[in-house]
Amino acid sequence: MAMGQPKMTDMQEPFDSRAFRNALGGFATGVTVVTACDPAGERVGLTVSSFNSVSLDPPLILWSLSKAARSMPAFRAASHYAVNVLAADQVELSQQFARPTEDKFAGVACHEGIGGAPLLDGCVSWFECRNAMTYEGGDHLIFVGEVERFGCEDRPALLFHAGQYGLATRHPETPAVAKPTVPSEGEKRPFVDDYLLYLLARASHQVSARFHARLAELGVSVPEWRVLATLSDSDGMTVSELAKIVLFKQPTLTRILDRMENDGLVERRASQGDRRKVLVHVTTDGGKTVARLKTVAKRHETEVLSDYGPGEAAVLKMVLRTLINRSADG
Repeated sequence: MAMGQPKMTDMQEPFDSRAFRNALGGFATGVTVVTACDPAGERVGLTVSSFNSVSLDPPLILWSLSKAARSMPAFRAASHYAVNVLAADQVELSQQFARPTEDKFAGVACHEGIGGAPLLDGCVSWFECRNAMTYEGGDHLIFVGEVERFGCEDRPALLFHAGQYGLATRHPETPAVAKPTVPSEGEKRPFVDDYLLYLLARASHQVSARFHARLAELGVSVPEWRVLATLSDSDGMTVSELAKIVLFKQPTLTRILDRMENDGLVERRASQGDRRKVLVHVTTDGGKTVARLKTVAKRHETEVLSDYGPGEAAVLKMVLRTLINRSADG
């Protein structure tokens, strides 16, 4: 076998089910939760990646279920079922419906669809189907559903590939406005163009420059904006708690708070539960100021992300939040 050539599995050799499963895992799929309500009123649901479209006229979809599944009798008897296509932030929901628990719907926000089939909130799309046909498929039964009603939202979808969850976003070689530069074969990117810390710093600098200039026009400093924005979400923080979020050391933050208190934007008061603890609060004037600034901030964000779809913007924010959380104690 030539070096670099993929290993081929001859079907005449003893069949390796695990290797077959791994090979199938090379095909990235979306993640769905199929739900139904049987004639006795019992709700059932399970995580399924074997979902696909079949026909536009009539509108048909298919999915498959193991014949050994506990929910098989319920799905065979149900008049309708719903295919809920999960969004990128619904990994926990996928795992909940993949586990063999007594009540998979515990704590799940949903509402009733056609035939009583539960529709899960927050999904990318959903298809309410008449249980039209079933076909034998080895150790699985193939369900073909006729879509009677459907809906969709502009959210990033959840993917599953090679045994792991993934995210769907536009490929970088698919141009939005201008085609990004891609190194030719054998060419390496400059170090600073492929180094995480530099990319984060440069992105932050370029994205924030116009907004910071707008703050200056409004007579608000960047530190003051950070303090007000943080307190608007969680009013009544200690200086040490606030310092961790606004990214200033406590002595520097104390001087900033002194100025803001003189300007009537914040005030420091002893905690009612512990008089020794001093908490920072936004004043009425500070609340009005931060409300105006949030409007400016969201307008600026819309301009920055104008070339991105809502799904791409959500994925970008999710990746950054994950990076922040994972490196918090690093």
